Amino acid sequence: MKNIGLIDDKDPQRLAFMRKLDLKLEEEYPGWKVIDSKPFKEINDYNPWILENEISILIIDERLNEGKLEDGTHVGYYGSSLVKELRNYFKDFPIYCITNFDISDELKESTKYFNLVLSRDSFDKDIKNYLNSFIKTGISFYTEFQKELGRLGELSEKIAKGEATRDDIAEIRALQTRLVIPHLTQDLQSREKYLTDLEEKIEEIKGMQQTLIKYLDKK
Repeated sequence: MKNIGLIDDKDPQRLAFMRKLDLKLEEEYPGWKVIDSKPFKEINDYNPWILENEISILIIDERLNEGKLEDGTHVGYYGSSLVKELRNYFKDFPIYCITNFDISDELKESTKYFNLVLSRDSFDKDIKNYLNSFIKTGISFYTEFQKELGRLGELSEKIAKGEATRDDIAEIRALQTRLVIPHLTQDLQSREKYLTDLEEKIEEIKGMQQTLIKYLDKK
């Protein structure tokens, strides 16, 4: 699925914005949909949510600490803090900030971590063009992901055949790091589990190769 993640702490505001996006997506980009959520209590909870829901584009509000969570508490971070943490894992993932509030100094300092920071009013006035830009980044990101996934398969086959060089091993590890990011996949497993399983298989193959080399050296 082609999913846009929407994080906002105020339920009525988030749901109204989601409906507006869904209507535009239905008109212009069939197949895309919005998956919304309140902010998560712990920032680490975003990683599995993004991966499990195969989020291609993320839109977050800046003031995430005003609406209450299900347990009556509030989160202790803003969108500008959240994006900095997410960039530790999702380097090239499209992340946008759309807020009802004036752009604060803290948010200004974090603009480099977002693809774009917008007021809600600015977005609403030109929603078609902004949404088109957002979708393009999602498609571009998906295309690159597919290429890298294909390359990962090629390198995995070389390793299985015992033909991989040191450069190939370095490349596959770099690809594994990059591919633990949210995006489309036909596999029902999450990308994170897929890549973990792949890593284990690679290590098994390398171990078998070393055992075989030692055996042949004794001959």
